[in-house]
Amino acid sequence: MQGSAWKWMGLIFLGLSAIACSEIGVGDPCTPETVPIKNGVTGFERTESYIESNSVQCRSRLCIVHRLDNGRDSPADPRVDCATKPTEPNCVRLDQLEKSVHCTCKCGGPKTGEQCECPSGFTCREILTLGPDGIRGNYCVKPEAAAAAAAQ
Repeated sequence: MQGSAWKWMGLIFLGLSAIACSEIGVGDPCTPETVPIKNGVTGFERTESYIESNSVQCRSRLCIVHRLDNGRDSPADPRVDCATKPTEPNCVRLDQLEKSVHCTCKCGGPKTGEQCECPSGFTCREILTLGPDGIRGNYCVKPEAAAAAAAQ
């Protein structure tokens, strides 16, 4: 009886260890809960980067919208899919959404908390140059989005 209790405790410990060591989820899909409205139009400008710091969809709690481009002159709303609503001026194609909107982590800048290393397929890029030390700095983004930002 006592031996099986130790086995169960060992299994529980291993399970909790695996959870504690799980990856931070960079690249997981997320949808920002707050989308800006400018002059009555909802969406993000293709020149903007936005970090939502309380996203319950992300293990890191950081959802980034980085240079989201809908191929139109109107702001892009990641909640509006061009496949289902092609006439909406602020709709976004799935490939653009996957490239620019995802869970991220802080990978550089002022050291005020935990920082990460970007996983394969992501680049550590300076995103926020203004604001308090806790949010200012570099974040993991997809290389295509980083290259587009550098070109502008």
